[in-house]
Amino acid sequence: MRSRRNKYWFPLDSLPQFLSRPRYGKMAMPKGVRCQLVLLLFHFLTLEKGVRGISCYVCSSKNGSDVNCEDPYHPAHSVFSQDCKVPKEGHIGQFPANYCVKIIGTSVRTSESLMIRTCVLENMDSQCGVFKFGGEQLTGCILTCTYDGCNAAPPSAISHLSLLLLPLALLFTVYRLC
Repeated sequence: MRSRRNKYWFPLDSLPQFLSRPRYGKMAMPKGVRCQLVLLLFHFLTLEKGVRGISCYVCSSKNGSDVNCEDPYHPAHSVFSQDCKVPKEGHIGQFPANYCVKIIGTSVRTSESLMIRTCVLENMDSQCGVFKFGGEQLTGCILTCTYDGCNAAPPSAISHLSLLLLPLALLFTVYRLC
């Protein structure tokens, strides 16, 4: 009977033994050093690369003029602004945005219904009532959020669970190695 050969260059079934080997080449590597290397690698993999703004969907609709911007939302037909930059009052130039917003409201002056998805510098605190946006007084709701693409639709619980489980799995692996 002929043995099946693994199609990968590294035998995956021996990966746990390889990771837990106490040797690095011909020199012994103490467990503490291995732990530090794994944690250092994790740190560099999760390190934020430079200053960047949040990425948000950007669109607006007056009285339903852009059905792709209205709810239910169709992000495939909208602009996704990577590293949003916005002007800052009293300053010259554009600055990285910190928040995405979704505004559902009615103009007090013109009675037009508005749906606005954009990025902003300041936290507008999710709220409903009368507020001012872009020099216009509106009645409605502002929904503010802080992660890329969050102004598209209600967040999925599974994505938050995945983000929680990934670091936990890594920490468990480090614990077993150390």
